[in-house]
Formats: sequence, C-alpha cells, structure tokens
Amino acid sequence: MNNSSYIKIARIVTGAAVIILAASCATNAPAQKPQPTAPVSQSTENTDITVHTTTMKSITAAFYLQMPNLDITFIDFEITNNGSSNVKVVVESEIQGYSEKAVNTIEVGAHKTVTIGQTPALKPKLIPAEITNTMIYYKVANGSGVVIDEQTIPVKIYAKDTMIWATLEGDEWTDTSVFIAAFVTPHVTEINDLVRKAAEYQSDKSMQGYQCGECTNAGWEEYTQEQVKAIYEALQNDYKITYISSPIAYSNSSDAPQRVRLPAESLRTGSANCIDGAVLYAAALENIGIHPYILITPSHAFVGYETKPDEPSSIRFLETTLTGSASFEDATDMGNEEFQEENKNGDIKSGKTKLYSIESLRESGIHPMQ
Repeated sequence: MNNSSYIKIARIVTGAAVIILAASCATNAPAQKPQPTAPVSQSTENTDITVHTTTMKSITAAFYLQMPNLDITFIDFEITNNGSSNVKVVVESEIQGYSEKAVNTIEVGAHKTVTIGQTPALKPKLIPAEITNTMIYYKVANGSGVVIDEQTIPVKIYAKDTMIWATLEGDEWTDTSVFIAAFVTPHVTEINDLVRKAAEYQSDKSMQGYQCGECTNAGWEEYTQEQVKAIYEALQNDYKITYISSPIAYSNSSDAPQRVRLPAESLRTGSANCIDGAVLYAAALENIGIHPYILITPSHAFVGYETKPDEPSSIRFLETTLTGSASFEDATDMGNEEFQEENKNGDIKSGKTKLYSIESLRESGIHPMQ
C-alpha cells in the first residue's frame, strides 16, 4: 500500500528529470531534488494483541480515487494474536473531515497474524483547492469494544488539481504519469456542453464518433478529422481558449508535482497550458467515443487520437497550444511533426517520452476523477 504499490502499473525510473519536467511546456524548467521519505509506521502492544500500522503520508485525489480499483490501500493494520484462543477484532479508520469511515471486523486465530488494508472513501466535493493538513484517525478494538490501539496521524491532502508525476522511495523514482488519465473527465456537464457546441460546426449538426461504417482508410480519416476540427473550432471560437501557464503546485519534498487544470476549469476560465489542453481534448474525444492518446515528453504534452477505431497506425496528433492562435490544419500539422520527431529520435521506444492510450489506462483501472 505504500508508494511502491504504484509499480503495478508504472515502471521505476532512476532519474527525476524525465517526469519532473513532464508537461511543464517549457524546456528550461528546473529539476527538483527532494529527499527520500517513508510511509508512517508504528507498533502498539496490548495484552495478547500486537498492532503494527503503516499509512501513506499524503492524499492526491487523482491517485486516491483510483486506489480501490487497483487494490492499493491507504492504511494497513498488521494484527498479531499472541494468545492461545481466537480473538474478534474491529478495525476502523477515517480521514478527519474528508472521508467516510472504513470498518472491518475480523477474527484473528491463536498465534496468527492478519493484515487488514483500508482506504476510507473520500468525499470528492470536499477535496480542497489548496494543499491542506488533516489527520487520519484509526481505532482497533476487540469484540467487546475494549480499545487495543487508537491514534491520529498527520496527513496532507493535495489540491484537487495537483498531479504527481513521480514519487521518490528510497533512492528510486516511481513514475506515476499514468495517472494523468484520471484528469481526463469525459462525462462532466462542461464537456457535454462543449460537444453540443462542437456539433454546430458539423454540416449534419451531430457528433457521431466512430460511425463511418464501411469507409476506406481515407474516408475514416476525413470523417474523424471533421469531428476533431469541430471541437477545435468550438474551443477557439466559443470558449476563446488561450495558452496560460500555471504549473506551480505544493507537495511533500519527495514528490514531483504540477498543477493540471481539470477540463471543466479550462472551459470555465478559457485558459490551458499544454497538459491542460491535452486532457481537455482527450475528454471531449472520449465523450463521443473517439479513442484519445496523450503524448508526454520531458518538456511538453499534446493529444492524439485514432482516426479509425482500434487501428494504432491511424493515430493523428494535434498541438493543443495553438488552439487560440492558429488553424486546425496548422495545429494538426505541428502535432504530427512533433510526434514524428519523438518517434524518430527513439524517445518513445526508450520510454523517455510516454504515449498513453486513455482506453488502455481505463482498462487498467484508472478512471476519471469526476
């Protein structure tokens, strides 16, 4: 349940620069040099029962809301029964002011050890707008209600729009960039409204996703590109999307953070940097059933999409930062050129540049955070 659990779906990287600079939209962003930290761990003994707890030190909404899907727990209780008879134990935990209470009742056999993991359900509407300090409260009691262990432990909750690109554990970095898919929120009201406005730029006033039928490859490309262009023009004309950089986020010293606007915020404010634009376009495309991709280099990010479903060779790219200043054709030309450069220089193959299929990340268990 500690940071190493993310390795289930994210590979270890030995250098911070790849992820710390990811999607900063600037080639000269400074690398951070945080110091290692460890999850909070402590033990308590009470008569025949020994309780050892380990908990994460911080909550990032984009990650935390995925944890039940990924079998990752926020706090673990290792309970040992040193006695000669079975014992009923009740375990509960709660992130004070921000979660529901998690409760488990178990029976621990004589001379046995069991581990209980809990992830108290976060209340999404209470996720703060800035990094906030709170406490996780837990209690372990026997079946008669006698308290064996009861503690509160300090915990940080990151702002809702904080993305952690990597986290340091010991002397190794865990790449957590896959969780960018959590920021792709296709079903929020604001995205529905965007798609409705985009339909007005289509001759048939509709957005149909992949319904080209028996189209040739060229027909598929034209059909899909027309819909992507409609989204582009709606963002350009109706929302007046403008490039504005706002990457600063606050975090623990062992994390590499960045502020990433959720699509609803980008639409409300009419502003987006490169990663904001990538998740915004990806959300709109996913909303209508087109398969989006996000490409993340050490200094930039942009969106891709399959023009023909389940045909990776049909992927085309769009430079989202041009939305406020150039034509759709110019934006796609630049996006495709940027992809070709990343492919040619070997950075995609080496993993230095990440190309993520949102559909594949959904299948792995990473769902929209809204």
